[in-house]
Amino acid sequence: MIARIDEERVRQVLQDLVRIPSVNPNFEGGVPERDVAAYVEAFFARLGLSAERREVRPNRPNVIGMLPGMNPDALGLLLEAHMDTVQVTNMTIEPFGANIEDGKLYGRGACDTKASLAAMLTALEWFVMNNVKPPVPVFLAATVDEEVNYLGVLDVLQTERRFAAAIVGEPTELHTVVAHKGVVRCEIETIGVSAHSSKPEEGLNAISGMLKVIHHIDNVMNDRLRAITHPLVGQATLCVTEIAGGVAPNTIPERCRIKIDRRTIPGEDSEQVWCDLQTEMAQFEAFDEKLKVIVHPPFVIDYAMHTSPDSEIVRMLTAAAGSKIGTVRMLGVPYGTDASKLARAGIPSVVFGPGSINQAHTKDEWVELKQVALAAEIIADTMMGFGKR
Repeated sequence: MIARIDEERVRQVLQDLVRIPSVNPNFEGGVPERDVAAYVEAFFARLGLSAERREVRPNRPNVIGMLPGMNPDALGLLLEAHMDTVQVTNMTIEPFGANIEDGKLYGRGACDTKASLAAMLTALEWFVMNNVKPPVPVFLAATVDEEVNYLGVLDVLQTERRFAAAIVGEPTELHTVVAHKGVVRCEIETIGVSAHSSKPEEGLNAISGMLKVIHHIDNVMNDRLRAITHPLVGQATLCVTEIAGGVAPNTIPERCRIKIDRRTIPGEDSEQVWCDLQTEMAQFEAFDEKLKVIVHPPFVIDYAMHTSPDSEIVRMLTAAAGSKIGTVRMLGVPYGTDASKLARAGIPSVVFGPGSINQAHTKDEWVELKQVALAAEIIADTMMGFGKR
């Protein structure tokens, strides 16, 4: 186990990160992650560590730095944390103030997930400043676009580097997350026939047709999904999240669209779930010859994850956390993370970080600074032992 990491240094790095806006450009008031990436790149340069800047999209670069290990030929340990945040609309605090009160640092991204990034950076810094090498190379990837399309982590998988395992930074209150859900999001459209509303019988109302589809989702499909469960993440779910249809108050609507969110559990294949949805709607359509239903291709598709508790990275991270906080739980969560893409590529991955998911995306987002410092120590302890023979 290593010496205690300076909480004041952790605070400084986290304040620096939170004060740099990096709202995902897909959201209102979006700002590319460029400036946070520049900070991370300069951090590596100051430590004398090599780093690669990869332009995933214009002004949206990943930065991947490397801390050499005692065995330079060994597969490395990957630390990954995203730089983007959600929007700051309706926040009740200064989003980028990084103000501190009662041991809590406030600001957008403070919890999700710049606290994890700060912990990872300061853990690497400890090794350099103390002239210590971990057993295997350690890579830190600061990535873009986790909040929308996961473009950053997918780009990491396009590099020539190969990793033995990964720690993915997200707020877990210093517990280890070994399983989470995946998601399929797509649009379902009903096609009718437009007509003047004074003669509705001459048309086919797409909104009325969509009501039948929604009733089927709520009362048939969801009943079946309640039987599909996983011991750590719970049941698979299906929700209607948006609806749009009609063109005028005196016109029978020809089209209606809904967006759906289908959460998958470990053991389900997201692509197959979408195919099954197509089949379901085709069968449903067959009961009503006048109704045409189209299931459009997914605009978001992600995968569920379940990493074995017996894998080296889970055992070592859990032990390191236990030495700092006592009892550590191995959890499953209902949301998705970058970890599922890494796991799908054959990299055993665990989700870990300071802060609570209950503070993520909130109007007054915050994280306890003591937890961030503890996370840095836990990550450093894991780096010290991982891959040791």
